[in-house]
This record gives sequence, structure tokens and C-alpha cells, in this order.
Amino acid sequence: MNSGSGTITGATRLLAVIGHPVSHSLSPQIHNRFAASLNLSYAYLAFDVTPETLPDFMAAARSLNIAGFNVTMPLKSLVLPQLDEIAASADLYGAVNTVVYREGRFSGHNTDGQGFLLSLAHAGLDPAKANALILGAGGAARAVAMALLQKGARVQLACRRPDKALSLEGAAYCSWSEIANIIEAEDCNLLINATPLGMEGSSPSGGPDESGNFTDLSFLNSLRPGALVYDLIYAPRETLLLHQAKAKGFAVMNGLAHLVCQAALSFEFFTGQAPGRDTIAELISSL
Repeated sequence: MNSGSGTITGATRLLAVIGHPVSHSLSPQIHNRFAASLNLSYAYLAFDVTPETLPDFMAAARSLNIAGFNVTMPLKSLVLPQLDEIAASADLYGAVNTVVYREGRFSGHNTDGQGFLLSLAHAGLDPAKANALILGAGGAARAVAMALLQKGARVQLACRRPDKALSLEGAAYCSWSEIANIIEAEDCNLLINATPLGMEGSSPSGGPDESGNFTDLSFLNSLRPGALVYDLIYAPRETLLLHQAKAKGFAVMNGLAHLVCQAALSFEFFTGQAPGRDTIAELISSL
């Protein structure tokens, strides 16, 4: 178990992010900025924790009286048996990204869905008025879809094998080849990429085809004028999808907005204080 650098005084409470690998995480920068903006004495560090060393970390966290920690891959589901309580949000998604330690008990939460909705609020989009098409049907896509459905949005998910996708009540499914037709027929005003396509080190960017590669982005022409194109990827900051969407005049957001907003909700769980809207907006634009 390795940690990032930082100085902790006797009056400072510890916060952390755990996962493997975790050295690339922006969470320490985000949470330490939240703490500074609210003049709170917390120090947030990154700990490289594997599935094998997770029990050791939990024991160390108890002994250090940690205030809380975030959980990233590959531990989001593996941490569940280590917890004393699981909130409805985490139970719904079957995964935890936020753990609070209070009065000797670990409680698990998931801020992914509500963090996505908060990021939409910063973009000025009412989710209840969203006609959304989500590219992908994995964990990230399902979390976003569930959050949108709870707010009354219309949701479709595009995936290579709709017949193999886990069904989600209230959502419809389509194949890659149907994307342009679905966007036009549903008058979509929100397009979300919840796949790793376009991420640094992944397959070349473009539009999804039957093989699952992005090779053609002509489906953007079917979007409603004024639509928002949201890519959950934040490395690179501007994927080809966002670059071409912006060139066509659409509003765009990358995954930093979601990262910062779900972190803001986690920070409120940890400390009882919510970061200010200006601080959140500043981080989204500056990271």
C-alpha cells in the first residue's frame, strides 16, 4: 500500500482515494482544493491498494480514524463485504465509490449518478427534458441511465449486442448501426459517450460501427440544434467526438465535469460541507 505525498498535522483529518493503479488520479487535487476553499483541515492522499491488500488498508484506516475515502477500479464492488452499512445509492448500482468512517463504522455510498446530474445542472440542462442516447451499456452507462430515468428523461442505450445487454427498466436499446436513425427519430438533445472509445491508449476515435470501433461521426448531423454532447472520458480533454461536435456548433462537456461533481458530493459526505458552485466550476474549467 503506497501513498502520495502530503503533510498531516495532529489536527488534520485524513481523506483518501484507493485503487490500482491510482497514481494518475486527480482526486487529491480536487478534494484538497475543496478543503482549502472551505478552510477545512483535511488532507487527501492517494493509496495504491490491490484486492489482496484491501483488508490491510481497511484495518489501517480504522487505526488512523480516517474521515473517509473514495474507491476506484478495481475495488468498487470488492469493498462491499468490508463495509458495515451500504446506502441505497450503492446498493442500487452494486458498487461503492465513497466510504465514510464515523463512530467506528464504515458506510458505503455511490455518487456517480447524482454527480452526473449535478454536472448537467452546471451545463444548464434539465434532465427531465432530456432525450438522451448513451453510447455503451456497461457500468458507467447504466449509472448515468438510471440517474436520468429517475428524473424523467427518455433514455436509449446503444451497444453492439442489445440482445445481450442487461435490461434496465424504462430504457430502450439499439445497435451501433441504428444510432443516426434513433437520434433523429427521438429528437435527441443529449448524446453521452460512456465507452472507453476515444480514450488515450484505446482504439482510434470516430463514430461507432458494428465492430465497436469509432470510425464515422456523421450521426452528429442528426442531433437537434443546441444539443449537448457529453463524453465521460477526460484523457484526452477533447476527444475526436467532442472536437467534431464543437465544430458543428454543439455544446460539449468532457468527463472532468462528472469527476468534479461526483467528488463534490463525496466531499459533502466526508465533511458535512458542500463545496461552492464557483469552486466546482473553477475546477471543471482548470483541470
